Amino acid sequence: MGTSSGSNLPHQMLPPRQQLQTDPHIFHKRCINTSCQNQLPADDCPCEICANRKGFCNLCMCVICSKFDFQVNTCRWIGCDVCSHWAHTDCAIREGEISKEEMLFKCRACNRTSELLGWVRDVFQHCAPNWDREGLMKELDFVSRIFRGGEDTRGKKLVCKCEELINKIKGGLAEATAAKLLLMFFQESEVDSPKSLENEGMIAPQDACNRIAEVVKQTLRKMEIVGEEKTRMYNKALLGLEECEREMEEKAKEVSELKLEMEKKKQQIEEVGRIVRLKEAEAEMFQLKANQAKVEAERLERIVKAKREKTEEEYVSNYLKQRLREAEAEKEYMFEKMKEQESGGEALKFSEMLHRYDAPSRQE
Repeated sequence: MGTSSGSNLPHQMLPPRQQLQTDPHIFHKRCINTSCQNQLPADDCPCEICANRKGFCNLCMCVICSKFDFQVNTCRWIGCDVCSHWAHTDCAIREGEISKEEMLFKCRACNRTSELLGWVRDVFQHCAPNWDREGLMKELDFVSRIFRGGEDTRGKKLVCKCEELINKIKGGLAEATAAKLLLMFFQESEVDSPKSLENEGMIAPQDACNRIAEVVKQTLRKMEIVGEEKTRMYNKALLGLEECEREMEEKAKEVSELKLEMEKKKQQIEEVGRIVRLKEAEAEMFQLKANQAKVEAERLERIVKAKREKTEEEYVSNYLKQRLREAEAEKEYMFEKMKEQESGGEALKFSEMLHRYDAPSRQE
């Protein structure tokens, strides 16, 4: 049975911008795919589709939608094992060309059927090594869509296996390991196929031993793959654990440093509080002394004021007494002069002088 992977397409397709439509008059002669342009009908195919459809090429175009694309090495194209016509898997699902009961693809060109499980096995066997992680997940999802809802037991198991591998890949399973596990599933399916079970009672003892040995080998290979994956996951988990331990040690060190810093800050705060309380006590003491000094200053000011007033009064009194004594002395002196001089002119003159000096004394 042939495979229908996109790698069997005869020509490498060009980018979309180079998909130029050819002139209408040559549609009957060459393929409209400018990356192909084979003479039509390709391989001198006598089928009705190749003979009547203008520009259709069974080597690179979908037998259902008559379109071509650039998907290669994928389960998105199905090829007929009999006439080598191709179809998009989506088109086959949409148009009901895939039998859900028997998991068969019916070709519109020759009306023959092709077995799908073997087709998927061959595609994965030849193309899976070239897929990356995202590509493998997309292909597994595509296979699940093809076989989902079918009645075939192996198809149901394949759907479950694909979903299981998708979840494992999301959890860190390597794509190469996932592809190996799927191929081993196909091998186990062939051993458990209905045809093998029908012939089980007719095989020779040596064949039975060989088959058992093969099953044991496959089981051992599967166990080795699973063991390698478990070891890889264990090593990954161990590395993660070591990383977490290192982070915990670093965090513990940071916490210890933070505690020391907090203790230091606490001591600094307590020291600042003690200094603040001391300064507050000093401020209260200085305020008390200032109040006392203010009271003493007011008292001294009153004393100074009283003494100043008293001094002024004493000064005025002493001054007046001194003037009075001077006036009395001068008066006595004048009287003496008057007694000594008895002449009229002199007596009159002294009398006027006496009167002049006596006037201020009376005013005071």
